[in-house]
Amino acid sequence: MKNRQKICILLVFVFLAATVLSSCTMQSTETAAVASNADENIIDEENMLSIVEELSSEKYKGRLVGTKENEMAAQYISNQFKQIGLENPEGLENYIQDFETPVILIEEEPIMQLEDKSGNVVKSFTYTENFLFRTLSSSSSIDIKAPLYTVDSIEAAATASEAVENKIALFPLSISRNITVPNVISYCKKTGASAGIIEFDTKSSRRNYSNLTVTPIRADLNVGPYDPYLIVDNDTFSEITDAVSKDLFLHIKCDFSREFNKQVPNVIGMIPGSDPKLKDEYIIVGAHFDHVGDNKNGTYNPGALDNASGTAGLIEIARIIKNSKIPPRKSIIFAAFNSEEARLAGSQYFVRNPIYPLSKSVMINMDMIGCSADIPLTIATANNHKNTLQNELSKYAEEMKMNYKVNIIDGSDHFSFTQMGVESVLLINEDFLNGYHSPDDTIEDVDKLKMEQAVKLVLRYIDNNAY
Repeated sequence: MKNRQKICILLVFVFLAATVLSSCTMQSTETAAVASNADENIIDEENMLSIVEELSSEKYKGRLVGTKENEMAAQYISNQFKQIGLENPEGLENYIQDFETPVILIEEEPIMQLEDKSGNVVKSFTYTENFLFRTLSSSSSIDIKAPLYTVDSIEAAATASEAVENKIALFPLSISRNITVPNVISYCKKTGASAGIIEFDTKSSRRNYSNLTVTPIRADLNVGPYDPYLIVDNDTFSEITDAVSKDLFLHIKCDFSREFNKQVPNVIGMIPGSDPKLKDEYIIVGAHFDHVGDNKNGTYNPGALDNASGTAGLIEIARIIKNSKIPPRKSIIFAAFNSEEARLAGSQYFVRNPIYPLSKSVMINMDMIGCSADIPLTIATANNHKNTLQNELSKYAEEMKMNYKVNIIDGSDHFSFTQMGVESVLLINEDFLNGYHSPDDTIEDVDKLKMEQAVKLVLRYIDNNAY
């Protein structure tokens, strides 16, 4: 009897030991699977680079919101989500979340040239290189020929003057550094100026950019009657300022179309959480895919760094998590936003019309990751809202020995989430001196290893918070 008891006790002990060992083995396997998500060896840099190459190619002509090329880019991302096997959110078709936004599209290459009184062309300037429109006209396409007037001071800019009526007002750098778009529009209204031109600094040590920066024509800024507002580089501004004393005229021309309720797509996919209690908590990984379009003069703005890079990182993270042996316990949403370049319209729509509750969400936004210049990765919050998400990512970046810094930046899609009380951060390599918003933002300026670092940082966060 005693021997039987001993045998039974021994069998129970063996069973318990086997159970514990099995549990440890399973836990070890799960930990290994999870840890591998952030493993450099499974991050496919060449795949990311191929996505950047595709989206920045001439096929998509700069992906400007409201164009067919922008819709093609959305379809490309949708196809990537489908190949990966992401879940299509309920209520959407092919991952597409449509929304309406106002768009203004330039139809032909704009003209700016100095002419004499007889209409002879004295000097022609090149669109995007020498001048760009920031606003157009509230009434019709632009065709203005007028004399020039130099605004001498901020005080003068704030005072109506008959001297500038029916002329094109010139705002030198001393004023343009401290003036806003509404200021220019207001000045033109008050004085009866035909248009306003601001000197844009591309040369001094204080400059923020090395070139004129193309942007979508902001329809939301253009409320009520308004006249054109342009920016020109330093040399062009000097030439047209000199023309004032020569009694020359400036001729500006631009044909455009306007649509106030253009339907455009976000692209949204997700991996549902596997834990019954945690699946209703969400980690949102976002990146905008739109850029600033075609210049109508044989050039386009590829937007390789801004933001084919972030979109490629988004797709790569989705691929890795989906292919993981063990699914995440929390749900992961992958959001490719549209119209970031035009008032963050896509992310604004997403947060105001959430597919999933935002109350238990955090958001990581990737915009311009992997620049080739020696610039650290910035981990930024919006509106001085420091948060635990930024702190945690900074901790991981420190442990990974990354070259990084923290900052406050509002001008990307994470800002939309911050406005709704959602903890959010932006990951960005702030390279604005190497072709930002111009034809020079090409794949040559994207470093695949620095892209990999940003992706690894996001995966590290997901590994530690979703598993």
